[in-house]
Amino acid sequence: MMKTLVIEIQKGGLGDHLFYSHLPRIAKETGAYDKVFLSTHSILRNAENKKLVWDSNPYLDGFSDEKGIFFFPETIGENENLLDNIMLLYGLDDGIRFHEPEIYFQPPVKEALRNKVIYDPNFISYTGDIAKGETVKTWFTENNITVDFQMKKLNHRYLGINGLDTIETSSLTEFCSLIVSAKRIYCLTTGTATLAAAFKVPVTVFYGYDHPVKYRHSKLHNYVYLGSDYGPKELLKKWSTIFLTKFIRLGTP
Repeated sequence: MMKTLVIEIQKGGLGDHLFYSHLPRIAKETGAYDKVFLSTHSILRNAENKKLVWDSNPYLDGFSDEKGIFFFPETIGENENLLDNIMLLYGLDDGIRFHEPEIYFQPPVKEALRNKVIYDPNFISYTGDIAKGETVKTWFTENNITVDFQMKKLNHRYLGINGLDTIETSSLTEFCSLIVSAKRIYCLTTGTATLAAAFKVPVTVFYGYDHPVKYRHSKLHNYVYLGSDYGPKELLKKWSTIFLTKFIRLGTP
């Protein structure tokens, strides 16, 4: 009898989907399932995420209108990372630990970026108690690092540094090219870091006080703790957000 797995991802970000990108391969290589589908009920903030993560995945058999299975760990076991725990929750185990996300697309290298140092200040999900780009700037100064460009602001959550030149990409595919091309990349604990891990590109990742350790999942990356620069306003907003997200699903179906 054919065994079929339908995955339904209830978190909509690029990094959220990359956390599940290894499951189709493991499901088939271990013989646990014959067919693997992604449910169309999955949440996606951006249609490009589906194209990048799932459309090119050779181990995925397509998309199903059926409701699927969703697991997401609250805690992480010892000597494991977030992707390992997700795998185990689905009843899969290939015997490997500290999995990296998987992408089956190779973006072209941009020669003009080979010697460039780039900082991406954009974030959506909580990255720890950091509210000011000056906190990141101080770290760069103290470590004698010169940044050539920072990514253009995409939304209101942005730890930009005054005076830095900006760079932008016109698509997610072009952003992938930037990641594989740049000399060095600095970012926050967001989809940028998870995407870089999928391309096996080591980056430096900033995080602040109270950031959940499970999201610092890649052995490739250098994670840098910046403490906290939160004032009363930021703290009030933080605890209000924590309360609200217990009841509201983020993302667009």
